[in-house]
Order: sequence, then C-alpha cells, then structure tokens
Amino acid sequence: KGVLNRVLAEKANLVNAAAIAADRGLRLEESRGGPVAAPGSVRVALETDRTATVAEGVVLHDALPRLLEVDGIPLEAPLTGNLIFFKNADVPGVIGRIGTLLGRRRVNIANFSLGRRENSARRKGPAEAVAVVHYDGPCVPASLLAELRRLPAVRFVRSVEIG
Repeated sequence: KGVLNRVLAEKANLVNAAAIAADRGLRLEESRGGPVAAPGSVRVALETDRTATVAEGVVLHDALPRLLEVDGIPLEAPLTGNLIFFKNADVPGVIGRIGTLLGRRRVNIANFSLGRRENSARRKGPAEAVAVVHYDGPCVPASLLAELRRLPAVRFVRSVEIG
C-alpha cells in the first residue's frame, strides 16, 4: 500500500493493494523467519528492472519506527518527518560536505545517521556507505538535491517525507 501510493494516482488500501500490484505486473511475496536485524522487524525488498533494494525496520516499545538496515548495511535512524537518504563511497569528507551544503541553504540537521559496509580485502576502492539526514522544515528543493548529487562520493540521493 505504502509503495503503491507513492507512485500511482490511484490510491491503494489494505484491501486492494495486492490486486493493484498484480494488475501492474508486480509480485508480492510474504515470508516469515530468516535472518533479521532485530526480533519483530520487517524486511522489504523492492526490485525493478534497474535496481534492487532491501530495507529492514522495526517499531520498538510503541515508539517511532526505526530503519535498521539498507542493502545489508546496518544503521539506526528514526523514520519520521523529512529526511534525505544517501548512498555514497565511504571516504573522508562526505559528512562535512553534506553538512556544508545543507548549512549554506539554511537547512537545520536534526539527526544524521550513518552506516557502512566493511570493505573486503578482495574489493578495490572504498566501501559503500549509507546516510539518513533528518532535517527541520519543509521538503528541500530539487536544486539542493542536484547539488548533493554532484558531490564526488555521492552515488544516490533522495528526499523522503514520512508521515
């Protein structure tokens, strides 16, 4: 339901979401068990013809939902409000450059959550990292996202509004 409502004009609900997905050639699979980051967590895998992403989250003690893992990279970030999600090379200076660009645009960072994949000896180049930046205020403009995409280490950036 949540995924469909982000991309379709037609509104999905808990009753019709599976049918709407099937009409569009989407396959929904539900399974229980397997490796999870935390008991009671939910793992969602989204696959398109261009990319695949797996995210895991949990609600603990009736608090806000928390993101625990993205594509096998552990992190811990609240899932509420306005945020910017990044995938980047794990190299020095990324956090500073992101903070500088946001500061110049008067975007106040409320929380900055990080995670990284440990680099194996066989892999060349820097490891992959992810970041979730929660900020105060309205959604950031597309021009700021474009500036963030131009940072050399940034591989992916997306603005997300939750709730």
